[in-house]
Amino acid sequence: MNIILSIMREDTFWKILLFIHFLLAVGLLAGVTLQAAAVLMPARQVAGKFIDRGPVPTASYAPLIAVLYVLQALMGAWIYIKYRTYVRIPMEELRHFWTVGSFEFKEHIVAMGLGLLPAYWYFWQQPYSAEHAAVRRWVTIFLALTVWYSFIVGHVANDFRGVGS
Repeated sequence: MNIILSIMREDTFWKILLFIHFLLAVGLLAGVTLQAAAVLMPARQVAGKFIDRGPVPTASYAPLIAVLYVLQALMGAWIYIKYRTYVRIPMEELRHFWTVGSFEFKEHIVAMGLGLLPAYWYFWQQPYSAEHAAVRRWVTIFLALTVWYSFIVGHVANDFRGVGS
């Protein structure tokens, strides 16, 4: 860490980490949203006989989503150090309890998503059975809601007082 901070300023380092966190979030958001949309509304069901198959098999998103979710959680845990000391304390002093509380809830939701990730991975492995279609659907929807909630709440917390300010 000292080597990195000897090359660049500390606030620049944290801003770069936050930007990487943002890029991972956008990639995860895209993957989980596309998979959730495909699970909720299959292409063949909507188009009837006009389309022979869906554009991308929904199972192909699972490895990407699992890897990005873990990377995103690790990056968020690293950035959390800065949030805890430089952002949360002023939020509490200014009595922004809804923002603090929603971020605390975000931490719990992300942890539940991490706990659910092995089940998500298992149910999306090939060959998957039709009897587990409902489980796949609901696990995917839960992860999609988790990612969207985390993205919005993280963005609000960052807008309050960005990392490095």
